[in-house]
Amino acid sequence: MSDEILKNDEMQEIIDEFVTESSELIENVIQDVVIIEHNPDEEIVNGIFRAVHTIKGTSSFLGFNALSQLAHKAEDVMGVIRKGEMKPDQEIADVLLEAFDLIKLMIEDIRAKSPEERGTNAAIERLEDLLKEDRKKIGEILVEEKVITRDERDEVLEKQKQEKEKKFGEIVVEEKLITETQLNNFLSKQKAVKEEQTIRIDVKKLDELMNLVGELVLGKNRLILLDSLVKKGSEGDGILDNLGDVTGYIEGITNGLQLSVMRARLVPIGKLFNKVPRQVRDLCGEFNKDIELKIEGENTELDRSLIEALHDPLIHIIRNSVDHGIEAPEERMKKGKRTKGMLSIKAYNEGNHVIIEVFDDGKGIDIQAVKEKVKEKGIMGDTELNNLSEKEAMNLIFIPGLSTAKKISKVSGRGVGMDVVKTNIEKMNGQAYIDSEEGKWSRLTIRLPLTLAIMRALIVKITDGLFAVPLNTVVELVKIREGLIKSVDKNEVFVLRDIVIPIVDLSKTFSEDGSNGKGGYLVICNIADKIIGIKVHAVVGQEEVVIKPLGEFLKNIKGISGATIRGDGKVIPILDIPGVISSFNIQRRMTSQQLTAAGVAAS
Repeated sequence: MSDEILKNDEMQEIIDEFVTESSELIENVIQDVVIIEHNPDEEIVNGIFRAVHTIKGTSSFLGFNALSQLAHKAEDVMGVIRKGEMKPDQEIADVLLEAFDLIKLMIEDIRAKSPEERGTNAAIERLEDLLKEDRKKIGEILVEEKVITRDERDEVLEKQKQEKEKKFGEIVVEEKLITETQLNNFLSKQKAVKEEQTIRIDVKKLDELMNLVGELVLGKNRLILLDSLVKKGSEGDGILDNLGDVTGYIEGITNGLQLSVMRARLVPIGKLFNKVPRQVRDLCGEFNKDIELKIEGENTELDRSLIEALHDPLIHIIRNSVDHGIEAPEERMKKGKRTKGMLSIKAYNEGNHVIIEVFDDGKGIDIQAVKEKVKEKGIMGDTELNNLSEKEAMNLIFIPGLSTAKKISKVSGRGVGMDVVKTNIEKMNGQAYIDSEEGKWSRLTIRLPLTLAIMRALIVKITDGLFAVPLNTVVELVKIREGLIKSVDKNEVFVLRDIVIPIVDLSKTFSEDGSNGKGGYLVICNIADKIIGIKVHAVVGQEEVVIKPLGEFLKNIKGISGATIRGDGKVIPILDIPGVISSFNIQRRMTSQQLTAAGVAAS
């Protein structure tokens, strides 16, 4: 390998380390700017200054001059704040966040190895304005950049006086003096961020993995020796005993290695929660709300893949709380509430699961309005709705397209997209619940497994095929006996402790003859407020399974979420219980069956 190639490899390694470190630094900086806007803590201000200084210095050394210049100007502003000569109010925080957002995007460009030409002039100008205490407007920036003339700027300013609700940028785009893309470029508001592909692991976790791998190598050597003795035809009772010992040894090491790798993939959920203060701040400005945010349990650990998948659902839940849940200060005052609303996000462990609660002290859910909307859409009639419990009626908000909002906004109310939130949570083998007291509060609870890679499953036989049922959805097993299963409206049901449970016969879907035979078991599964019984021919037992994706051509099979490989090498599908419920429209069946519950029980 040539010296030039070696140098290139070394430089790329340095750049990769710079990107990893700087991405983490800028994320923390953005979070801390939101904090110092209300509480200019000296230690936090110093932390921001040091982080920006590091990014500036390293980017300059590596030749990323535009990034270095922008970071340098942001460092100058932080230096003034650090000396106490400038108080970081909302306007200053806006300018800093704009600059740091742009820095974040430029770092991501470097990560992608295809740097884009991002305009930094506008952001640098605004930072310089802070230092001059003469903050230029976007119109002045456009003139200096020779995008518009001074006369055009003055005409737009005159028009803005007549249309005070409009911003300068909106009018300049309407007048077709610049495009919206150009305006966004100057304001540096691009938000797209590529997915981070790195994760920092505690050295202790790596040491633990290395020790286990070392033990695994010793076990492998013992197996090789036994294999050699067997091939030589050695006699003696010791071989079988040694084989049993080595098998048990390998099993123990493998289990330990599995747990260690799972722990290595766990990252604090604070990585996700840290983005919330900035989001809530921006939303409060957008919707004219005054909200106090409380976050607990940032150190609760969750699998990295789950944290990434949880990002969009959490954003939607928070937008709903700020937009439609928590009232404006004036409305809260009329209701006798304190003017500042409360939004609380909490995470904690419960067994092998992580619980996330999003609470707000806003309007709560108007159950009657939800029922009326369901009736208006023709989903249920009066009789069905009247027989729903309060909890069942509350969870109607998860019906696709349901909204009780009286005005349209970017988020029109609890219900718009809530079905997507629930679906995404269930795809992660999780569950979502809603609880509320009208006029007072709402709480959405998310229950997730620690990891998606490995889980315990109940192996069942349906006709001639084996299937895995996620054990966290299984409530109990019921042996089928004569007279247990009833028929209501041509649907099979059975009554368990006064609860009417609909039955799904998967043999009709996964078997050619559609017969499950006589006898067998009902596997009772529970997802949120929905309970179903799945007919199976036999129960093989419990196993810990490794989840494998189905691949591009098979991924859309309804009722199947993945597959696993058993010890005998056979591939068996893993049932997607939420998908099974959705496919067979269980929720609608349950409402009609509950009407006849008393009659079924009596028979």
